[in-house]
Amino acid sequence: MTKQVATILDVPFTTRGFRETVDHITERIQSGQKTHVVTANPEIVMVARENRAFRSIVEQAYVVPDGIGIVYAAKWTNQPIYERVTGVELLEALMAKADQHQWGVYLLGAKPDVIHLAKDKLSARYPNVRIVGCRDGYFRPEEETQIVQEIAEAKPQLLFVALGAPRQDEWMAKYRDQLNASLMMGVGGSFDVISGKVKRAPEIWQKLHLEWFYRLASEPSRWKRQLAIPRFVLTVLKEKWSSRS
Repeated sequence: MTKQVATILDVPFTTRGFRETVDHITERIQSGQKTHVVTANPEIVMVARENRAFRSIVEQAYVVPDGIGIVYAAKWTNQPIYERVTGVELLEALMAKADQHQWGVYLLGAKPDVIHLAKDKLSARYPNVRIVGCRDGYFRPEEETQIVQEIAEAKPQLLFVALGAPRQDEWMAKYRDQLNASLMMGVGGSFDVISGKVKRAPEIWQKLHLEWFYRLASEPSRWKRQLAIPRFVLTVLKEKWSSRS
């Protein structure tokens, strides 16, 4: 039997494939288990490695491999992660489940125009979903109590938060016990893609595992963030070699 968790640089990833992940999360929601999903790519792993408080959050979360670098790292270290579970695709799959079960969904984050466009598109695509709340990510610290209360009163099965990483996961962990959400998940730039404001890499780029390069070419300002990828690769290989020696 394949073990259900693989550790990459001290971050515990689920080893489930995409469909298995969707089904398992759905079971958890239906059985009343609260779940904090972290979609972790090499950049998130490096942040967790360098930030003890954030690593503690990740260690308690349901971490999925959002990034081909995680799959490669698992291969290099002989661990059973064989498939990416990308944030935007997981969001869409969970919305499909919400459509089947008429779940409530709360959307938080992104720019005002983006979040409302994303809400409209998701509502059209999944008409049986109850969008129980929608709020952009440009709020002041003193407004957080009111936002948390609003989410708690709405009791959504799904709470999607797009505040950028690692802030979105830190925010959810801070208010986890008050939010009354069955599942909460940081979705990064997913609302930008769903709204149509940002184009996802063409399918051929995705299949070639070059989505990261497409995003860098489209948004050159991301180059500093992308430096995490070679650092991640070198750190994984260094740990592999040191464990062998």
